[in-house]
Amino acid sequence: MSLAPSRRSLLAGLALSAGVAPAAIAQETTRPESTEPIRFVSRHQGRFNGRALNYTATVEETLVAAAERRPAARFVTTAYAAEPVDATRPVLFFFNGGPIVASSYLHMGAFGPKRYDPPRDVTADVPEPYALLDNADSLLDVADLVFIDPPETGFSRLVDEADRKAAYSDGADSRMTAGFIEAWLTAAGRAGSPRYLVGESYGTLRAALTAGLLSESLPLDGVALMGQALNMIETSQRRGNIVSYAVNLPALTAIAAFHKRIPGSEDLKARIEESWTFAMADYLSALRRGNQLTAAERRATAERLQTLTGISVDYYLANRLVITKMDFCVELLKDQGLILGMYDARYSGPAPRAGERPSDPYNKVNAMVAPLLARHMTENLGVRLSMSDYRGSAPRPGPWGYEPTEGAGGPFDDYFYDRGVERAMAANPRFRLMLGTGVFDTTTTIGAARYLADQAAYPRDRIVLKEYEGGHMTYSNPDARTAMAQDLRAFIAGR
Repeated sequence: MSLAPSRRSLLAGLALSAGVAPAAIAQETTRPESTEPIRFVSRHQGRFNGRALNYTATVEETLVAAAERRPAARFVTTAYAAEPVDATRPVLFFFNGGPIVASSYLHMGAFGPKRYDPPRDVTADVPEPYALLDNADSLLDVADLVFIDPPETGFSRLVDEADRKAAYSDGADSRMTAGFIEAWLTAAGRAGSPRYLVGESYGTLRAALTAGLLSESLPLDGVALMGQALNMIETSQRRGNIVSYAVNLPALTAIAAFHKRIPGSEDLKARIEESWTFAMADYLSALRRGNQLTAAERRATAERLQTLTGISVDYYLANRLVITKMDFCVELLKDQGLILGMYDARYSGPAPRAGERPSDPYNKVNAMVAPLLARHMTENLGVRLSMSDYRGSAPRPGPWGYEPTEGAGGPFDDYFYDRGVERAMAANPRFRLMLGTGVFDTTTTIGAARYLADQAAYPRDRIVLKEYEGGHMTYSNPDARTAMAQDLRAFIAGR
């Protein structure tokens, strides 16, 4: 069934648009006018996972020189390190996705020493002024933390803006990131520390490829991928790609259960497992057989899908037994005049009227990030730069704005991003991969992560697979944030 133009615009619009006063300030500058490198240092106290410690926050600029297929860039990053400095402590490097956005979501939502305060009740308003809280879930008790804003995001910039289009590819991006990590570890005297990357969403592509590059110089001990997108071909649901509809079914089941649109909603885990078993066997078989199905077999499959997703038998019969994730966000609560959030389908909001631009209901949570980051950096970290110069995302030239696979096409091409993890695995026998996914995320789903783990060309026992009752930004559920932080502590400890 084809989509009418108005329907296409509706679906496309669902995507997201994307303290203690410092005790000492080492330097002030007003860059970009100044030629002096940016550097602000402040000292703090905090309690993380029940452990009190002193720590230093450093917002500083690191020059990464141009190299083969890599433009020169000035990274401005925020690092938190326990005092006194301990070169045996692990170092975690964080970045978001976007595809090219600042690290503010992981910084202010999950792992920085301060965080936003999303309500537990997803139907509640998020009133201003937003609260900025101490973050007991920050991993500072077990590791030093570096939040990376890629070039042209945050205060980070390419040395020559003419290099912008060349920089916006997976290859150049990962080479710049690897160059920064090498430079930071050397300058900080931490080349001997255990090293980990934590990437989210499109940042999981950066993490995988950067891990492969670093395997040649400073092999990593592990990579954690939150909302992984390495197997984009299964995630993006191209027409005719039957595996993509099968692996994404458990996410639809979890969401339907949350909204109590299917029987047995009170046992979420059981419904997810039931959906996964059906998806990988009977459902995948039915999709493969396609026109060979009898009318009775087709109806029986549609009836089972209705009990697992809350979408009617008639819909499935009219759409060859599939529903896209974006259609699902529109259809599930259509009888109530509501649409679901794509990035966290626990959230719902009024469906737009004809001619209205839809807004993702989850946007009310994302709206907290930028103002709280600005407050944290200026009030707590003593940053004397204009936050109006801080870019949440990079400006994009061209129709896509970037070439994610170095000229191979758009971001949803079938592309072997996982090759970087394979190289990292081979370089360090202790290297492990963690995959963390929110069960209510319709973008990068739990089924796609399970499928990646099952199909990976490296030992399954070196993969830690975790699922959380949250969305794409899992940490907007406070319980999921705490669980994710504890899982990462265990991951770093090798458990």
